[in-house]
Amino acid sequence: MYINGPQSTKNLMKFWRSMKRHINFISCDNIAYLAAFLMNQAVFQAMPSIYNKTPLLKQIFNYATSAQVFVKYECLQPSGSFKSRGIGHLISKRAKDIQGDGRKSPHVFSSSGGNAGYAAAVAAQKLNLPCTVVIPTTTKQRMADKIRGCGANVVVQGSHWKEADSHLKNILQNQVNMAILEPIYVHPFDNPTIWEGHASIVDEIISSLKNENTALNRVKGIVCSVGGGGLYNGIIQGLEKYNLANKIPLLAVETKGCHVLNTSLQVGQCVEFNKMNSVATSLCTSQISSRTLDYVQKYGSKSIVLEDKEVLQTCLKYAENFNMITEPACGASLHLGYHPQLIERALGKNLDKDDVIIVIACGGSSNTILDLEESLAKLEEAPHLSIRRNATPSLEHENIIYPKRAQVAS
Repeated sequence: MYINGPQSTKNLMKFWRSMKRHINFISCDNIAYLAAFLMNQAVFQAMPSIYNKTPLLKQIFNYATSAQVFVKYECLQPSGSFKSRGIGHLISKRAKDIQGDGRKSPHVFSSSGGNAGYAAAVAAQKLNLPCTVVIPTTTKQRMADKIRGCGANVVVQGSHWKEADSHLKNILQNQVNMAILEPIYVHPFDNPTIWEGHASIVDEIISSLKNENTALNRVKGIVCSVGGGGLYNGIIQGLEKYNLANKIPLLAVETKGCHVLNTSLQVGQCVEFNKMNSVATSLCTSQISSRTLDYVQKYGSKSIVLEDKEVLQTCLKYAENFNMITEPACGASLHLGYHPQLIERALGKNLDKDDVIIVIACGGSSNTILDLEESLAKLEEAPHLSIRRNATPSLEHENIIYPKRAQVAS
């Protein structure tokens, strides 16, 4: 037997000899079970890396900026976004457990037509696992084609993510032959194992700063975009690992129209939006994870809400300056690189030349430069839309589902 090179074969034969000492008799069932077990061990031993170590690079956004701005380029992940970290980690870890048992084969199930669904498909392809992704009808054809291009089975169902997710969990997963298959359900953000994967970003940041001889006490803040809170949770947990969560503040950036975290902070409890209205579709989730709100309140993270128009302008400016196309969700964080006064206002202090701000360029694959230009043109044609820097919008009561006994902050 020759599987994945001579070293893997050597390991398997060594394992086989150790197993023989504990087997009293050999039957067809024993042989079939052991063969399946050995094959699963071979697959899992040869599992490739499912996410990349990404660079942390100093960038000059604004020559008037006194602080040093470093960008963590998560757009260089296999799926084009940070989602490859957490979702790849979840799929890899579950697949390892399932294949280690040797009784069933894993099958990946995801219900996102955005970066999460694509990350699941990319990870499944890397691990040679079957994958089914349910996408809502609102999914762009570009993303649907990308997901299919990874070999995933794409099912179109529902007008939004919740309906797609319901179809996945209540219909498709119930059709699985549980005698031979073990589903790996991939939530877009709300899973501790996903956060565990995202936390690796902090390990890399600390390693990169060390290589640059940059002291950690010079880091005055980390900027990240927030949708459901998965990336934010991972960064917090990564900082906790180094006892830095109380020392390095996070600046959580949203766009108006999907500012669920900001609204939840005003209410004091997690709320749900009935509808989302923002060009930053990757941030458009109706709820944040409850852990996200807990962390924000515990560590005093800063909430910043931006207008769609200014985020689109930033995306186009960034493409011109650095020759890289980003989604509006990513542009929301990059916007603070161009406008350091927003960072200083949020932190309540001025920054000097020795201070360091880290911006997480979370990435994304759903937009082209033409998409960005067309979206901005539509907003500029709407004279009633205005730009409000560092906006903190008032509560829109008709669009919010309040928890029982929740009191609206005055």
